[in-house]
Amino acid sequence: MTELQKLAEKYRTEHIARNAYNGTDLYGTTNKNAISDGDDKGKGENNGSVGSKTDILIRNESLARNRFKEDNRYSAENKDALSDGDDRGKGENNGKVGSSTDIRVRTETVVKNKYGEKNKYPNF
Repeated sequence: MTELQKLAEKYRTEHIARNAYNGTDLYGTTNKNAISDGDDKGKGENNGSVGSKTDILIRNESLARNRFKEDNRYSAENKDALSDGDDRGKGENNGKVGSSTDIRVRTETVVKNKYGEKNKYPNF
């Protein structure tokens, strides 16, 4: 056995000793600390629940702030998803794409561009 292998075995043994999941309590789908059951350890799916206690709390808080719900989905049929002159919609609508701010900034940038059909970029 080489010196490197001896060191590797030594450190492996030390790390396994610190590992809480060894022997008969392996980390897997049957381990309590791997399952989303309301604590902050488990993340795995459990009866439709996924994530730790904190993950679920943050996800629920984020969903509560979201204007788009089951009866008001963000889609091509939703006014707030379409580019219709407000600052919410971004999706293509009658040839327009982006919010009113996106369109204004894009128009200002194109106007400033001195290159065009008559004055092309240099060919290096």
